[in-house]
Amino acid sequence: MLFNSPMRSIPSAQKENIIALANNGQSTRKIASSLGVSQPTVVRVLQNLLPNHQSPYSGRPSKLSATFERAIITQITTGKVANAVQATKHINSIIPNPVSSQTVC
Repeated sequence: MLFNSPMRSIPSAQKENIIALANNGQSTRKIASSLGVSQPTVVRVLQNLLPNHQSPYSGRPSKLSATFERAIITQITTGKVANAVQATKHINSIIPNPVSSQTVC
């Protein structure tokens, strides 16, 4: 059986804390854990009150820089390489840390 209970409103002081922490570069996950609210709540508050807010980048950094990605695309579009394997061989001769053909794809 589903229960349709209304959502509790968040006190304005808590909303202000969420905004302040977000403006200091904290992630939504860290804000949620430090204030004792859920991460979706933090996201919802930020979307409603700061629609143009950009979250700090998270996740694994790219193995290929934008420059090397452009170099691969140039090689493919000019016809110097025909597939990802050939592009991988070319790019691995240039960069210090070799990558796989899956990364190039």
